[in-house]
Amino acid sequence: MLGVFPSQKSFDKVPAMALRRKGQDRIKLLTVITLIFVVLYLYGIPSLPPTRPESRRKPGWQDRSTPRGAASNSTLGFQKILALSKGPSWRSRGLLAAAGHSSVNVEIPRQPHITSEMIDAFRHIGVKGESQMPHGSAHAWLAHLDLIKYGVSSGLDTFMIVEDDVDWDVSVKGQMALISDNVRKFLEVTKSDSSPYGRSWDVLWLGHCGEHTDVDTPRVEFADSTVPLAANYTGWADKYLKLLKPGNRAIQRAINPVCSFGYALTAHGAQRVLDWAGKGGSEAYDIKLMLGCKLNQLDCITVTPEIMHHYTPSKALGYHSLVQAENGKGASVAEETYETTMGATENIRQSARCRVLFDSTCVKKQRDYF
Repeated sequence: MLGVFPSQKSFDKVPAMALRRKGQDRIKLLTVITLIFVVLYLYGIPSLPPTRPESRRKPGWQDRSTPRGAASNSTLGFQKILALSKGPSWRSRGLLAAAGHSSVNVEIPRQPHITSEMIDAFRHIGVKGESQMPHGSAHAWLAHLDLIKYGVSSGLDTFMIVEDDVDWDVSVKGQMALISDNVRKFLEVTKSDSSPYGRSWDVLWLGHCGEHTDVDTPRVEFADSTVPLAANYTGWADKYLKLLKPGNRAIQRAINPVCSFGYALTAHGAQRVLDWAGKGGSEAYDIKLMLGCKLNQLDCITVTPEIMHHYTPSKALGYHSLVQAENGKGASVAEETYETTMGATENIRQSARCRVLFDSTCVKKQRDYF
């Protein structure tokens, strides 16, 4: 018996149903494949950092996985750079402009209010038989301690403190790579410790206004093309710079550094500074810090000559520092005057502030604040 042929409608339906099933199968397959890729992306395949061919690396490029490479990162090898500042001003705006130009990340935490009563009480701590420190100096001292406490409470392993009028060279990252090499050499840091500067110090003093060194001072010298010539170095320490080979910087134990423009602390060093400087004194915070180094109450390393100094507007414009003004030694003029007229920075050959704000260099020729 011959079979019954399906109707024409049946022939029409079969391909359509098959196509529909095939399309649904494709959607399911694509969905599964997509899910597999998502899972692998999120959990399965560790991402590798892109490598840059040698020929395409920018001048000054550093491998961040090495100590010297980490020293030239956006926080100069520390976990954070914290700026001491009373609030927005030409100082802080210039600092942030210089930081941006140098690809350096600076945080300006809000400082807690310090009452006059607290300042006066602090002036009387530990000064039996000594003259009291001026009001402005005591205020600045307490502000430094507050910022150190902020670093400690943030759980930072290392951090750097800069004052908000600080300035540095446009090549600061290259300078820090060299400093990393030579701090590690000076401290005999082992290869097993990959930190940029080792950890066997309390204070690393990078920004100051002079340091003592002598012929027999243990130190490591190294060539640095950004070092000011001895004949052009400004300040009381110029005679000591002549003991270094021309074009050299040095790493040594701190002997007599003054001015706290920029200094780094380890976590244990921060606690020791709080203990030492929290006892008060008769002069200023930087002198107390220097005495801690000198008397071996603190383990301090200095870089000489300094790589950071404070930028100052011209005294001809009526400039006085915040500490001077609070000590009753004059008052500064309107902010706008300092914003539009270039000042100067001692011992920094290529000022980051002056480069970004005035497209110029501004090496100060003569010290006028002592």
